[in-house]
Amino acid sequence: MTRKGSAECGEMDDLYKSIFASNIGFFSETEQEKLRRSTIAIAGMGGVGGLTAERLIRLGIGRLKILDPEAFQQGSLNRQFGSSMLNLGQNRAEAVFKQTKDINPQARIQYSKTGIKTEDDAGLFVNGCDLVIDEMDFGLLKESIFLQRAARRRGIYYMFAVDIGFGALIVIFDPNGLTLEEYDKLPPDVNLEDAQELRVPLERICPVMPSYAAPASDEADMILREVLTGDRPAPTNSIGVGQASILAAIEAINIILKKRDIVCAPQYTYIDLIARQFRVGSVS
Repeated sequence: MTRKGSAECGEMDDLYKSIFASNIGFFSETEQEKLRRSTIAIAGMGGVGGLTAERLIRLGIGRLKILDPEAFQQGSLNRQFGSSMLNLGQNRAEAVFKQTKDINPQARIQYSKTGIKTEDDAGLFVNGCDLVIDEMDFGLLKESIFLQRAARRRGIYYMFAVDIGFGALIVIFDPNGLTLEEYDKLPPDVNLEDAQELRVPLERICPVMPSYAAPASDEADMILREVLTGDRPAPTNSIGVGQASILAAIEAINIILKKRDIVCAPQYTYIDLIARQFRVGSVS
């Protein structure tokens, strides 16, 4: 089922101005109006995706398209926006829709309880959007490739942000630049239906590992690979997830407003609060 909220398409009215008055000063009124007229798609409403939706709504983005087929569980409570003991079992996209509408009732928010299964699904999801943020669960590489292909066809940016310990990393893909398959070192003719062929080098997903992570070992490597294939839940916490959502939100705003150059793949941006690190690196 898909539901929509409503928003006026004219100039900023009194309610919108009142909600986002404190943004003005770091955003001009012209920039705020541009945010209001922008549409962002977010696939996945788990830890990073749900918080990213909340931050974008509080920044004044006027239109969101969100999807997630999963429901809140007890394990969601340590990090996921919208989760509580009162709504365990509720679909995550539906819950995020309700709470973000409560923040800005005028926002136009479309949500879906189904995931991306085909390239057509991805195309429909990104249609009419200014950019797409991929926050689907680990192991959904095929679906991510569908999403990035759809973004390229429409000439819009695609990005993913991941939490790593008490930090986060983000990679942005220019629609005319590197493809996700190239970034992940997959052959151009890879069979997306064959999971055995979708083996991504670990350093492509986590090019930086914090110094406080478990020491490198065959067991640690096996655990990380099980996380990447979706066979084991990733260790995660509210601080890392929060950092990833902030990176996703600020890069989305920068793509729309063009306040500085956009750092695109093969480059990545990484931040860690425990290690007190901030870097722009590149995968080879």
